[in-house]
Amino acid sequence: MTRALVAIRGVSQRFGADGAAVTALESIDLEIPDGQFASVVGPSGCGKSTLLSLVAGLRRPSSGTVLCDGEAMTAPVPRKVGMIFQEANLLPWLSAVDNVAFPLKLRRVAKAERLAAARRMLDLTGLAGFEDRLPHQLSGGMKQRVSIARGLVQNPAVLLMDEPFASLDEQTRMVLGD
Repeated sequence: MTRALVAIRGVSQRFGADGAAVTALESIDLEIPDGQFASVVGPSGCGKSTLLSLVAGLRRPSSGTVLCDGEAMTAPVPRKVGMIFQEANLLPWLSAVDNVAFPLKLRRVAKAERLAAARRMLDLTGLAGFEDRLPHQLSGGMKQRVSIARGLVQNPAVLLMDEPFASLDEQTRMVLGD
């Protein structure tokens, strides 16, 4: 039997006060085995991004449990889960290479090693030569590729992607999709 890398057990998520509470997710049960590719599909506003943020440990569910590799996800764990958002969410005071290297810095990876890894990811996403640019000096698509590189550089056990290719042109989307 394949072990569940991600296990979602009885998860519900509500927003707002009791009288005006909105239920985004209710009684979700899901197991995703190690090595499995899974997609969450649904209309806008149905709770897909909320579910991803729960798996990433960015928020706690109103009820239920989210486990990653057997560990409750009550806070982000960069070695386990990487998240690439719809929006780039770059730190405006950091260069492209430093934005990509930031998760490795949080894990206390040696500076030379984290910068080398960040440069490899920038090269992989077609941004070699733009390492020292600040976010305001990059196009929207370039910012998103920096964000994608930041998610990949961690080499997490689980990579969550919340429509990260939506703002990219078709040609870049095809290259990165491979």
